[in-house]
Amino acid sequence: MIRVVTLDPFEQETLQQLTRILYQAFGLGCEYAGEVKFPEVSKKGEAIDPVELLTKAEAVRGFADDKVLYLTTRPLAQRELPSGKAPTAGFSQYDGERALVSSHGMPSGEALVKRLAKQCIHELGHVWELHHCLDPRCAMYAPWSPAFLTGEPSLCTFCREQSEQKIRMAKT
Repeated sequence: MIRVVTLDPFEQETLQQLTRILYQAFGLGCEYAGEVKFPEVSKKGEAIDPVELLTKAEAVRGFADDKVLYLTTRPLAQRELPSGKAPTAGFSQYDGERALVSSHGMPSGEALVKRLAKQCIHELGHVWELHHCLDPRCAMYAPWSPAFLTGEPSLCTFCREQSEQKIRMAKT
């Protein structure tokens, strides 16, 4: 089960559409589990450290194999990569149980739902040990690429099969 938890207020319609899209992407139950208090975390300028935020966010799980997706509207600090700083709209515990996505800087309305859903699918994919994909139409494509901003929020056939295998093999 994917549990969507907000750290800041989001419109109910956006959350309903998001949970439907996540269900379609992974073929796994997805529900909005409510809002929790934003934890005390350090800031880098105005941006939040995503690693610390994921560590300190209140745990919300019903079962041992639940995955928790936290949503915030606040900006996340850029990550340092060997190639330089990368914009950060999300972060996840690779092969873990938590993922985080920020809607900061995303468009509004229907475009927000699509962009947010694509980033959520990407981060949840990392939770299930998926790597970046070479197909620019896939949500597992590198999110800092301009091609990531276009297209539908979905997985390619290969990544979908990989995620289904990981989900079936998940430890409980």
